[in-house]
Amino acid sequence: MTEHKRGQRARSRKQSGRIPATRILGMAGMVLCAACALMHPSTSLAASMAHPVVSAEPDPISAENSDMLSEQQLPTAESPLNIPLTTELPSPLPGKVPLTPPGRAGTLRLPGLAETPPKATDIPEFPTLDDLEVEARLERLAKLPPSLGLDVVRTGLTQKGRRYRRAGASPATGFDCSGFTQWTFHQHGIRLPRSASEQYSEGRTIPRSQLRPGDLVFYKINKRRWHVGIYMDDGVFVHSPRPGRGISESDMNDPYWSSRYLGARRYIR
Repeated sequence: MTEHKRGQRARSRKQSGRIPATRILGMAGMVLCAACALMHPSTSLAASMAHPVVSAEPDPISAENSDMLSEQQLPTAESPLNIPLTTELPSPLPGKVPLTPPGRAGTLRLPGLAETPPKATDIPEFPTLDDLEVEARLERLAKLPPSLGLDVVRTGLTQKGRRYRRAGASPATGFDCSGFTQWTFHQHGIRLPRSASEQYSEGRTIPRSQLRPGDLVFYKINKRRWHVGIYMDDGVFVHSPRPGRGISESDMNDPYWSSRYLGARRYIR
């Protein structure tokens, strides 16, 4: 065999061992595709963690009182009190400590609060009516002639079961006793002072024998603590009692309440 033929065979063997460039590019593309497929689930997971989907939970109190809410035709959202933040707010009552809203710097001060924070020993077991008594009172209430005071009572009852919250004055946060009365009357265009003692100092004095639906009834729980509720009928009032209790009805003739009764005020003409 000539030297020329041996050289050709050697070169052909070397060329047969090489991998064509197009094949290399094809294999690289497959590897990249596989890597993208593996990375895609983790990317989706990271995106979902960065932007979680928040499902709006229904308000159980509004759902439970939906029939009464529809009758009252109240706004579905919380009704603001229309107090501009730039307005200079009145000074709190003597002996009251201003509250700074959570999560904000101490620049915004609320007007006088309803009650001084009670100690654990100051929180009584407020007596309330049982379900059968409440149903009987509501049936009696439904038979009364229409009036603005009755509408105020029905508005208050739409929040029945709403939790107590110190300094609370809206369905979104919960209510203390005077925050509940203030919010309820505000739904009918009547502006009440913020604290129970201030609400007691205004309005028209009403004897107990002349109480009618929509009047405010006041109690002095102890030397430091006031309480207020909305009179319904037949000696029953609705109120936001204390921490751990929702808005409910109580009997004015109960010994606990009758011994602490201060008086009544009327804000409705």
